Amino acid sequence: MKLSHYEWDPEKDLIAEGGFAEVFKAKDLNAEGRYVALKIYKEAVSRGTSGSTGQKKYSLEQEFSKIDGLSHTHLITYYGLEYITHTDAMGRNVSYPVLIMEYAGEGTLGQAIHRKLSLDEGKNIIVEVAQAVDYLHKQGIIHRDLKPGNVLFSKDRKGNKVSKVTDFGISQDILSDKTIQQSMTEGVGTPHYMAPEQFFKKKFGLNGDISERTDIWALGIMFYKILTGKLPFGHDKKDYELIRDGIVGEDPDYSEVPERFKNCIKTCLQKNASDRYASISDFIRDINGESNESGTVFLGGNETQFSAPKTKPKKKKKVWPVILLTALILGAGYGGYAFFRASQIKSLLSDAWESYKTGDHEKAYRLYQEAAEYDSGEANYFLATMSNYGYGTDVDYDKALEYVDKSMESGYEMANFQYAWAYQNGFGVEKDTTKASEYFREVLEEVKKQSQKGNPEAQNVYGLMQWNGYTIEKDPIKAEEQYKKAAEQDHPAAVENLAILYKYQKKYEDAFKMYEKGKDLNRYSCYRGLAEMYRNGQAVPKDTIKAFELYTSAAESNDVVSQYTLGKLYYYGTLTEKDRLRAVQWYTKAADRGYLDAQNELGIIFYEEKKYVEAKKWFQMAADRGNAFGAYNLGLIYYQGLGTTKDVVEAKKWFLVSANKGYSQAQYKMGDILEHGDDGKVDLEGAIRWYELAAAQNNASAQYALGRLYYDGKGKTKNRKIAKEYFIKTANLNNYLGQYMLGVMAENGIEGPVDYTEAEKWYRLSANNGYLNAQKALGRLIYDGKVPGQKKIVARTWYKKAADQGDAEAQYMVGLIDYNDKYYSLAKTWFLKAASQNNADAQNYLGVMYELGRGTTKNLKTAFDYYTKAANNGNSYAMYNLGLCYYYAKSVSTNKAVAKTWFNKSCTAGYQSACDFLKKNY
Repeated sequence: MKLSHYEWDPEKDLIAEGGFAEVFKAKDLNAEGRYVALKIYKEAVSRGTSGSTGQKKYSLEQEFSKIDGLSHTHLITYYGLEYITHTDAMGRNVSYPVLIMEYAGEGTLGQAIHRKLSLDEGKNIIVEVAQAVDYLHKQGIIHRDLKPGNVLFSKDRKGNKVSKVTDFGISQDILSDKTIQQSMTEGVGTPHYMAPEQFFKKKFGLNGDISERTDIWALGIMFYKILTGKLPFGHDKKDYELIRDGIVGEDPDYSEVPERFKNCIKTCLQKNASDRYASISDFIRDINGESNESGTVFLGGNETQFSAPKTKPKKKKKVWPVILLTALILGAGYGGYAFFRASQIKSLLSDAWESYKTGDHEKAYRLYQEAAEYDSGEANYFLATMSNYGYGTDVDYDKALEYVDKSMESGYEMANFQYAWAYQNGFGVEKDTTKASEYFREVLEEVKKQSQKGNPEAQNVYGLMQWNGYTIEKDPIKAEEQYKKAAEQDHPAAVENLAILYKYQKKYEDAFKMYEKGKDLNRYSCYRGLAEMYRNGQAVPKDTIKAFELYTSAAESNDVVSQYTLGKLYYYGTLTEKDRLRAVQWYTKAADRGYLDAQNELGIIFYEEKKYVEAKKWFQMAADRGNAFGAYNLGLIYYQGLGTTKDVVEAKKWFLVSANKGYSQAQYKMGDILEHGDDGKVDLEGAIRWYELAAAQNNASAQYALGRLYYDGKGKTKNRKIAKEYFIKTANLNNYLGQYMLGVMAENGIEGPVDYTEAEKWYRLSANNGYLNAQKALGRLIYDGKVPGQKKIVARTWYKKAADQGDAEAQYMVGLIDYNDKYYSLAKTWFLKAASQNNADAQNYLGVMYELGRGTTKNLKTAFDYYTKAANNGNSYAMYNLGLCYYYAKSVSTNKAVAKTWFNKSCTAGYQSACDFLKKNY
């Protein structure tokens, strides 16, 4: 068929069919090699409907006018709307609308989920989809039918896969509410992905209606399925009402969702739309791990570690009373100095505070240092805070703790808060909220007292404790009162904390005003707060350009968190074009100042780019500060010998650092090294200890290792029952080895009856995860007829997956299936691949094919050569065939003695035909 300059075959080129339309792949006759997709609407849609429902007629022109001109990297592009005329059975000419759009032929997200995606692949795809939907929302369009089938893939000019959202013409602007309800069974709206308000608007909807948050729900469902392979509601149900009841009345099982994404998906899947993310930008930010907005002391809205623990703070004895006693003994001479000292401290602290408030942090830091030389506890307190957050200096937790110790030695009771904060956030110490609570309790009375005296820092701290409920009852109202008092004195952190509080309460205009005030005080983290508000359209119209400008201003003003954030924005192409060079530059600025996440991000970037020397440098920097993630990756580099000489001992040292800090993958690696003696010494007892620690944290590799040890009776008493329990745990975490072992146990009746259906289930899960042995096992199970309803040709599919990974046995089996189906040329191709890896079965079959001239020219000499190779490789059939060659002079002189030798070998190897031949002829 033809339409304008597009041509297609209605039978061969059908891509998809739904209730309203059919989609075809069509060739563009004006551009060689270019294809488009044609969405041809059916008559009912073309004509529209009318009736008791009062559904308004479709207006495709109206639909196209709303989507024409939309342009986004991750949206299908629409090129035009035309009409095709067809004569119906009544002889009438009927026009059908045809939507011409971009062709994306690399499959759907649904297919990709079925094939299994890595965690990073899944995360990147959902972010791309979310960015596209965010763009639609900015154009006033709600998608309303987001699902994996509506996410297609194409390739960019470099051959990289790019996700594309389609069917976004079905929006609130185009379909009435009744259309959605009436057309549920016709494909508009997919029950499994529908939000509660799509069933009961008044009860669950934002202001009782469908909104952008309806799409946020669908994104949460999609992300859940990407991560787990399952649907959170009605996974195995098709009944509309059962699915609906699950969506509106049940809670999902989050046990298989990675910890880092649980809160994100939970927020998406809140029943009431008002409780979900306010915008998709918030959703994207959470997935990418960008700033969170918990309270702060100096660096508002950030609790991210810059480096991991090294030393624990030691609470020093207060020596100030001793100094006072000395002053009394020394008398008036000391009194003169004391007066001078006090006046100097007062002057320096005043100047330092004013410098800090106006954003001149370097000057403030220098003045606090001068005051600290006079043993000012308050000066040391603020030096600790500034060292923790990199204000006026580099981030240095150890130095911060030294300042806190000095502050305590000077009798400054507020310093206990710094100890509490260090333990609460893991700043220079192991994170320990119990110890943090002890210090919070100890400092509480001093904070109250100083707050009543009007000390703005104490007021800010008191507000922080009330906001978070640190040892006292959480009380946002009292927290707001304290923040306000401090903010009135222009305490920059209090200003920001007040903005955070207002934003949490959704008082966006008040939050915006406080962020503006913080910006006027040159508090650059408030620039970040404003950036988030412009980004999300809170109190102001959405303006991503303005948001990006604010992030950049903060970063250029040396705000280390903004430098890191800007690196992420450039790296992932959020709010701006992807720019790897600029991303690295900003990450480096933050990393050079001690920002831990930036150091690790740089390590990951260079590791993935196989620039291992550079990766090692950044992981080393993080590891030297005691960071578990950096230490693990540094260990991995030494273990694999990437960018350095392989050194298992050095690797083990860094794995141990990471493992001792609780990093489960490092604990697993410690177990692996000790089990196999990679460092020259096997220590099964030690290996098991580490495996058990990692397994307790749901580390799938460790759980599999323990299952294997119990299964084999290695280091543990053989116990297949316990082994199976571990295999089930790890299999449920999508570990392909555990899944494979459960298949083996079910197939062979270990710890249960022989159950081929169960075996097939586990083999299939493992095979879908790419495990070669599972692909072969599944192929064998089907080939042997142990899977009801599965033909042998299906076995070929699984054998081929393993064959494509280079497995000789699988290559032989693909060849055998093709041979038996008389596809000889195809069989020969696979036999040659297997034979090149010395597979004796394939070599024998090649001998047969050359002898009989099947799929190739008959050649007895080549047949003889293949029989010889196969026989020497132990194939009993080839031994027999080689014997026949010598007996009947096939490509070789008759030699019945040699023939007898080969017949004997074949008979001994168990081939009955060879035994019968010997009896008959010798």
